[in-house]
Amino acid sequence: MFGFLKKGLKKTIEAIQSAEPAKRDKITSEDLEDLLLEADVSYDLVEKIIDSLPEKINRTQLYNTLISLFIYRTEKIEPDDQKPFVELIVGVNGAGKTTTIAKLAQKYKSEGKTVLLGAADTFRAAAIEQLKRWGEKLDVPIVYTKQGHDPSAVAYDAISSAKAKGLDRVIIDTAGRLHTQTNLAEELKKIVRVCSKAMEGAPHRKILILDGTQGNSAINQAKAFNEMIAIDGIIITKLDGTAKGGALFSIAEELKLPIYYVGVGEKAEDLIPFDPKEFVNTILDAIFTEESAEVPSSGKLHGIDVQNLTEDQIKKLEKLLDTEGYDMLSKHFVKSRSSGETFRLRPSAAADSIEVVDNGENVLKSFRAEELAEDG
Repeated sequence: MFGFLKKGLKKTIEAIQSAEPAKRDKITSEDLEDLLLEADVSYDLVEKIIDSLPEKINRTQLYNTLISLFIYRTEKIEPDDQKPFVELIVGVNGAGKTTTIAKLAQKYKSEGKTVLLGAADTFRAAAIEQLKRWGEKLDVPIVYTKQGHDPSAVAYDAISSAKAKGLDRVIIDTAGRLHTQTNLAEELKKIVRVCSKAMEGAPHRKILILDGTQGNSAINQAKAFNEMIAIDGIIITKLDGTAKGGALFSIAEELKLPIYYVGVGEKAEDLIPFDPKEFVNTILDAIFTEESAEVPSSGKLHGIDVQNLTEDQIKKLEKLLDTEGYDMLSKHFVKSRSSGETFRLRPSAAADSIEVVDNGENVLKSFRAEELAEDG
């Protein structure tokens, strides 16, 4: 997977290396700011990152800061004993929805799962035909209707058909007109309601497709869709075609939603599960002379995966911070109620704890990882 991700980030790495071609043991905050902006990390997030680090930054310090951006507030939803497991795929036209649906279908088939597609983008005849061709190519059944018909009816029929046939997965395509249009919002909300009528709990996962070449400009799209139907997670497409790979940091920070997959090419196998540790290490390999193996790659403190805290662990951390007079602003920043100052949250493998630190890396408060344990 690491090789696939490196391939997908090739243009981003080239952009970083063109700005600072020489690798080093440490990087100045000024140089780091330039590199992050070059990789399309949003300016506001760059400021936060720089403010939380010392003037001279080593690989481990930057790793800990960047990996903390992927402590999602929402846990990943994975297929369980629901049969069929229903996924609703949303996103604007051109983001790569249909191709991604085909890649997902092929992935599930390769895992021995049976799949059915639902062509609920009835706004465009081309969308229906494209999905039909993919269904034929992959030998996957598809439920569709004519252009202009009710997309909710297609979603209902797709789920009903999969239930009757005992299939494992249903993937439903949706329209991708401008996300600001009220009629699209109402259409998506109706599809969600109708899915739940066809099967209680459906759709089980609502995934937003974002075009990686759009970088940070995709964030506003994501916020709009999230407000419409409460997105469960994200897939980033076309990562191999852009130097804006750093936008994934901003997307994760802004949306606080898990990134399930990234698309790094046209082939089915080029849709790869997103691994935050490998993503961060791939970026750092372009900056530092140290090898990624020297970074504490497990990210685990007292058996806790700090870049993927569970909802229960986050609540416990928020409660601990509250008793000490801190409000948790995001996955890596807190605010002191007494002084109004903002400080950084930093996982410390050496101390087996999560620390509140100031700009000078001074530890203001430390919470033992065991305090966040599920049974703690």
